[in-house]
Amino acid sequence: METLVSAYPPAAWAALLGTGILIGLLAGLLGVGGGIVAVPILLEIFEFMGISSSLAVSLAVGTAQASILIASTTAAAAHWRAGTIDRELVRSWLPALMVGAIIGLALGPLAPSHVLTSLFAAVAAALAVKMAAGDRLIIGHRQPQGPLAHVPPTLVGGLAAAVGVGGGTLSTPVLTLFSFSIKRAIGAGALFNLVIAVPATLVFLSMDLDTPGRPADALGDVALFCVATLSLPALFVAPIAARWSSRAPVSVLRRLFALCLAVIAVRLLLR
Repeated sequence: METLVSAYPPAAWAALLGTGILIGLLAGLLGVGGGIVAVPILLEIFEFMGISSSLAVSLAVGTAQASILIASTTAAAAHWRAGTIDRELVRSWLPALMVGAIIGLALGPLAPSHVLTSLFAAVAAALAVKMAAGDRLIIGHRQPQGPLAHVPPTLVGGLAAAVGVGGGTLSTPVLTLFSFSIKRAIGAGALFNLVIAVPATLVFLSMDLDTPGRPADALGDVALFCVATLSLPALFVAPIAARWSSRAPVSVLRRLFALCLAVIAVRLLLR
């Protein structure tokens, strides 16, 4: 264990713990997975350790997804206790969201990474504008009905899984396009993060173990030490942030979500 831990420099510990706090804050307060924050930090750490760039990307995404899975569990539980998860919405979105996630996981590796990141950045920027505009910019006063009802969750699940972010990052602003309450959308988003993270984590855990160059603590494409270091602070912060979210003014949550999406879009465009 000592050898495994010593493979990570002290600066990496500090970066991972700080990132874990931010993951917990985003998961609880806004229902955002936090992969967009964790992946760049993990890439820096893995490349500093001398891991090849192609392997580092897969390790970073897989490790981030496993961390999101743990953080989102506590965040979703806290939102459930606070009554901000709409059960009818979850039942209506869950099947199509899962189908979309499976499609995204299957097709994501086949698409050029710059195409996926550019598409996600454009979507995030557009949704940031919507969140900033609030109720002045909506598509309708209720969600699509009939077969069209499955289109938004399928697209959200597919794009989120392909890029490697939590489902709540997209589901919350998409739901507000149909005049859905932002607090209930954030609560559902915390749960939707799990829908993306569970199959994604399983896929990365099952990656070829014989590929050389992995860290000693890696299981598949998931670095277990990094998962533990990211998840520990997130486990404590996420429930507290979820309680803040249930009490915060709607206008504050809307502006924070718009800012979060804008930062995501800019970061992806500047990669």
